[in-house]
Amino acid sequence: MSGTPDPYRRCGLRANPFAHDDADHAPGWVDRGLPGPAVAGGRCLVQVIGVKGAGKTTTLRRWQRAEPGPWHYVPPDLRRFAPLPVAPLVYWDEADRALPVARRRAWRVAARRGATVVAGTHADLGAEAAAAGLAVRTVPLPGLSAVQVRSWAALRFAAVTTGDGAASWDLPEDVAADVAARCAGSWRAAGDLLHVWLARQVTSRAR
Repeated sequence: MSGTPDPYRRCGLRANPFAHDDADHAPGWVDRGLPGPAVAGGRCLVQVIGVKGAGKTTTLRRWQRAEPGPWHYVPPDLRRFAPLPVAPLVYWDEADRALPVARRRAWRVAARRGATVVAGTHADLGAEAAAAGLAVRTVPLPGLSAVQVRSWAALRFAAVTTGDGAASWDLPEDVAADVAARCAGSWRAAGDLLHVWLARQVTSRAR
């Protein structure tokens, strides 16, 4: 039975690499000049602050691979009431969702044990941690540059290129600059914009 060939396949791609739900095409790491991972036993909070989709989880996961420690994700549902774990080096993702009383209790435990807490958060939690006796280091995630958007797009394209020579893909500089200006520092927003742009390009090329 014949059918219309997939337009992405005809353009040398297995899929649109900017789709959120495609786990096989996760974004690659783009160097943004961030510091290296924290180490255990620092009696401190290292908080990574950024907007939704800015790369907080990706940053924490990369640090965790270099300096292992327990991982705790705070979901947006009733599980956010759960106690926050403390270890010599522990990672809390979406830490601002946790109840303040749970955070304050965990800060005190961390200070008493001399632990290092690495937290991904939308809100500044430094005052809470400092009040409990922890040193605070804040790592704000910067906005995205056109160069970084192009590098990220290249990694995405490489992950889905079929290799049959049907087409080559390189994000134009003007498109990258426009996406960087419009995405407000969010890789997720950048992906949404590029998803639409690529769909239009594929439709045009596949005609």
